[in-house]
Amino acid sequence: MKAYLRCLVLVLFSSFLASPQELPHSEKTETQKSSHNEADSKEAEDPLGRSTPHGTVFGFLQAAQSGNNKEAAQYLQLSGQQRAQEGERMAQELHELMDKAFVGRVGTISHHREGSVQPDIPQDHERIGTFKMNGHEIDVDLVRVTDASGAEIWLFSSQVVAAVPELYGELEESGLESRLPSFLLTNQLFSTPLWRVISLVLLTPLSFGLAWAIVNLLRAGQRIWLRWRHYPVLEDIHNSFVGPSILILTVVFNQIGVSLLGTPLLIREYYRRVAWVILIAGIAWLIIRVINRWGERARQRSLAGPGYRAGSLILLGQRILNVLVVIVAGLIMLSLFGVDITAAMAGLGIGSIAIAFAAQKTLENLLGGISILGDQVIRVGEVCRIGDNVGTVEDISLRSTRIRTLAGTALSVPNGQLANMNVENITRRRKSLLEARIRLRNETSPEQLRSVIEEMRAIMRRHSKVDPDAARVHFVEFGESSLDIEIDCLLLTGSFGEFLALREELLLKIMDLLAGAGIQLATPARLLHITREQGPERIGEEFLRRRAS
Repeated sequence: MKAYLRCLVLVLFSSFLASPQELPHSEKTETQKSSHNEADSKEAEDPLGRSTPHGTVFGFLQAAQSGNNKEAAQYLQLSGQQRAQEGERMAQELHELMDKAFVGRVGTISHHREGSVQPDIPQDHERIGTFKMNGHEIDVDLVRVTDASGAEIWLFSSQVVAAVPELYGELEESGLESRLPSFLLTNQLFSTPLWRVISLVLLTPLSFGLAWAIVNLLRAGQRIWLRWRHYPVLEDIHNSFVGPSILILTVVFNQIGVSLLGTPLLIREYYRRVAWVILIAGIAWLIIRVINRWGERARQRSLAGPGYRAGSLILLGQRILNVLVVIVAGLIMLSLFGVDITAAMAGLGIGSIAIAFAAQKTLENLLGGISILGDQVIRVGEVCRIGDNVGTVEDISLRSTRIRTLAGTALSVPNGQLANMNVENITRRRKSLLEARIRLRNETSPEQLRSVIEEMRAIMRRHSKVDPDAARVHFVEFGESSLDIEIDCLLLTGSFGEFLALREELLLKIMDLLAGAGIQLATPARLLHITREQGPERIGEEFLRRRAS
């Protein structure tokens, strides 16, 4: 679990490093780096980063938040005379409206020079949100214009700027601020009134305490309820949800407090992004804990049962899911800070393809092992026939399967090949086939042959371990030097060792039967006839030829 948390911390750190890309000047630098022609270079020359709607909004908020209203006025669509006479006042009032009455997602404002396609909105306009006051809403639009240098920039539209004085007059003073000491209002830290900074600092421990109290109260109630009813699944949820739930509830309560305090929009936006990163980390932590808890329970069940090697498959799936959760959480965190994750997704895809080609055989064996463990075609301790080899399965790993053959040798078969082979599981058979061919001497009379066949059939019928419906004894052919009797029957056992013992018992009874009837087994023999017409050399050649054949 610590390894996954370290991954999330690294992703969070990289997210903070990536966050300056949203600032206007860094956006300008990013645009300049991505430009490859003269036209793009001209568009990237705006020193205030107004080339995109996102850069305009954040540039204005940063300038106004730092008290630089003169620079903030450069983001408004005003004439030169209006900007000189009342630009700073307009910028200050618009900033207060953005802090107290703006409704919209600043983080989702377009990063593209052309803006985004919005229905019923002109192409050179971008609607970023609304001002919601006294029961009515006023749209907040940006407009794309050409400045004196010929570069196309985005500004707060003249319609929005014209409505600022009237809207600003409708703002109501916060009742909380009227009751605070003056030094908390006049003194500022990070361009924010001191009382807001203190409130934000105190808000985190208060949110944590409230979340801790709620979770532990629910935990106590759940413990009382579980005394009467035992549900393992609920116990897993009970043990897995405590830590992540406290973290998630802390973030939720913290965000509620930030909205109630009336925090400035810029600080609220940065605060929201950090809160979302922590929230995603908490959700990922919760999912990983649930996966590990339920995976461990499933592995314990598999270890206690006959298919205990399936624990390897469960462990593999558990680790793969954990890695996927970390990767998805990291990508979402990066996207919250405006990082384009398209390249990261493409890189993951290309990297996966390269790894798949480089480790083709390894992946083939891995997938074969997963299929064997999942289908449970064979298990450890079972006797099976793989190709021409019969043996006992000693181990099934994710790469290969090891078999101890009847000769005592260790046979290792790659799982990729094993998945494509015909595998016969001898241990799982309910009946075993006995086949034997008895060769009697040619001197055996027909009466003796009939009698011994009937006696063999009687032996099969009387034996308790022989299936009477599948027991056959027949005289099949005249051999080259014998009379051949064929026996085939099904023995009522699936054990390979018991099958060998029963086969031995039946064959010994047949030997006793033949010995009592005075019938001998045939031995392969050939007669060589030599005539006088053949000379010694010819006889020798004929003998050698027959011997070789």
